[in-house]
Amino acid sequence: MEDATLTFSQDGIAKVVGEMQVVGSSQGESWQWSWGNPNTPDISKNKMNAVRSFGEEKRWEQLTTLFLPCDEYTGWEYASVASHLLHAIGTYRCPYEGGVVYLVILSSQFVN
Repeated sequence: MEDATLTFSQDGIAKVVGEMQVVGSSQGESWQWSWGNPNTPDISKNKMNAVRSFGEEKRWEQLTTLFLPCDEYTGWEYASVASHLLHAIGTYRCPYEGGVVYLVILSSQFVN
């Protein structure tokens, strides 16, 4: 997260590197947007301010409320909204002990 990239590898060798942004995370039945998470490095969430601003403009509280209730689909739904607004090329789900982080991939390139 410190360099806002996601690396896909095969047999321990990097094959594709993507520029990413963290959309948010879920733990149990709670969603947290990355734009308000102090544990997410700024470089990995700075473009998410555009998503929050869109929510403010449209008065869509789901995009402007830091913590929300969630189910198994919430992260995918919000990642889809962020993907559309940021013109991303994909989304990615990263499970970790206790929860899941959702990312959008903004660009990618093959590694030689």
